Amino acid sequence: MQPRSRPRVAVDYPVLFSGDHISGEGAFRNLTISGGEIMSEAPVSIGTHLHLQVQASGARPPIIITLAIVRWKRADRYGVEFVRFQGDAKQQLEDMLNQR
Repeated sequence: MQPRSRPRVAVDYPVLFSGDHISGEGAFRNLTISGGEIMSEAPVSIGTHLHLQVQASGARPPIIITLAIVRWKRADRYGVEFVRFQGDAKQQLEDMLNQR
């Protein structure tokens, strides 16, 4: 197992998601610039493609991730890898993570 290239940042951000015949809501519990862990009761499967809308704290606009892939699942938690961001969302996420 290789070590992570960037440390995870503990967060509690609401997230809305949709894709592959599923939609739901949950909360990010930790994030990196390349992915994170979502807690949700929605029945997702490994390999599911999702569109995510993350509401960061404060008055910031939502961060839109147009493609994320579910890489692992354990009960009501699952890990997603970010593949494609909308507009400057990747820079927004990076700025937000650097401020924490």
